[in-house]
Amino acid sequence: MEKGIRAFGKKYSKRFEKVCNSATLIHINHPTKKMYPILYRPDVILVTKFGKRHIFEVLDSELKDANLIISDIVQSCLSPNTSRVIFIVEKKKDQDQVINLSQTIASNLISKGVSKRELPRMNVFYILSSEAKSPETVTEILADLLLRR
Repeated sequence: MEKGIRAFGKKYSKRFEKVCNSATLIHINHPTKKMYPILYRPDVILVTKFGKRHIFEVLDSELKDANLIISDIVQSCLSPNTSRVIFIVEKKKDQDQVINLSQTIASNLISKGVSKRELPRMNVFYILSSEAKSPETVTEILADLLLRR
């Protein structure tokens, strides 16, 4: 799946200047920088020409533990320069669980004073495992979901 997401970023290189894999770390720093940063490692990061990040998280084993999903959501919300977070699951029924968790966390952050504009836009899509076998298929599905709306 990650290979297909990276192929999507490379195919649309006019939009995405940089394509990063899961080896790339995002440093989440304390506002005063007095503490060590939290290191966040998303599955794929696409960086736009304007320096904004699109973070992709492929949720497979995490679906068994809601705490892991919550951790990914919170870390993605705290990541600097992140404009969009895309969670990908393999089944439509798993989509609702992730949507509910992300909406709950976003609503709570907003109620605690975080500006809605500061939060990244979160999407949850499902791509069947049979469709994810080919990077070209994943690229086409993501183009339909993200670019042609």
